[in-house]
Parts: sequence; structure tokens; C-alpha cells
Amino acid sequence: MKKRLLALGILTMFAFTACDDSASSGDSNGSGSNSTSEVKGSFPPNGDEGFYCVVTDGTNEDGSYWKQIKVNIPKYKGHVEKFTFDENGTGTQYYEDSHFYITPHEKAALCLEFEDGIKESSHKRNYTETYCKNGVSYFVISFQNMSLGSLNSAIVEYEEDCEDYKRKWKDGDYDEVIKRRTSR
Repeated sequence: MKKRLLALGILTMFAFTACDDSASSGDSNGSGSNSTSEVKGSFPPNGDEGFYCVVTDGTNEDGSYWKQIKVNIPKYKGHVEKFTFDENGTGTQYYEDSHFYITPHEKAALCLEFEDGIKESSHKRNYTETYCKNGVSYFVISFQNMSLGSLNSAIVEYEEDCEDYKRKWKDGDYDEVIKRRTSR
């Protein structure tokens, strides 16, 4: 039994250090930022200062339509989702989550969970890019011949999602997590 626990402990430590995470050389607040690390994602290492949730849309030069939601919850998390598609139902989905003020172990766990999710759904989605490092995870999916109805239903709720984020921010739903993360 002791050997099994020891092996499990070693395996766990390996899993936490095996995930590509340069946070161990980062600053003490868990942001993982340092001068040599590559910066990815849509937010600065610890997010923007104020809360916001913005929905934008437009048309590209090629005539394709895009719609995006971008949320910043200060000292907690950022989220971006963007669909781009043409009248034939061909396009991409970009989906990003950025977590602020998390520890190196939390970053490693985030990447392991992200990679598991990608593996589980890779048989039904065409991932063209995936990334997880320093509290930032994102993927890009490309698709063809999707019905415009299903694409529109995927993006029609962005405004409602913003209202939910705003209500939760106003009601203090994120306060406990923010306090815990910033008090380390």
C-alpha cells in the first residue's frame, strides 16, 4: 500500500511538472509572467483593471460575419469567444479562458484538464490550434457546411451571457475567489 501511495505521489508530481508551464520562474503572485515567457491570449498576465463584458460583431472584407464576446473579471478570469463564418457555413470558432492570480499547480491542473477535454472531443471537432500555458488556454475549431441556424443560435446568447456576468459581478459572486487568489 505504501509503495502504491508513493508511486501515485511521484506520478502526481510528474504530472504537475510535466505540463508546459514556465510559472515556476515567474513572480510571487502566481501570474507566471517573466521577461522571457511568450505572451499569448487576449489579456495582460493579471487581466485588465476593471470589469467589462462586451459583445461586438462585424463583417470582414471577404464578406464573412463575425461575432465576439469578451469578458474581464478583474483578478479572476478573462473569457473570449468568437465565431467567424460565411453564408456557406464555413468558418472558425475561437474560445479562450485566462485565469489570473493562480498558482503554478493550478496552472498545471488547468492544462491537464484542458488537454483531457481536447482529447475527449477531438473525434467530433476539427481543432486547428490548441494552447495551454501560464493560465491561458484556447482553441480554434474550423468547420464547413454548418447550418446558419445553428451558428446563429450559438452566438445569439452572447448578450444574455453578458447580462449574467454583469449581475454576478454586481452581486459579488466572484468576491470570495478574488480575495483568496490575491491574498496569497
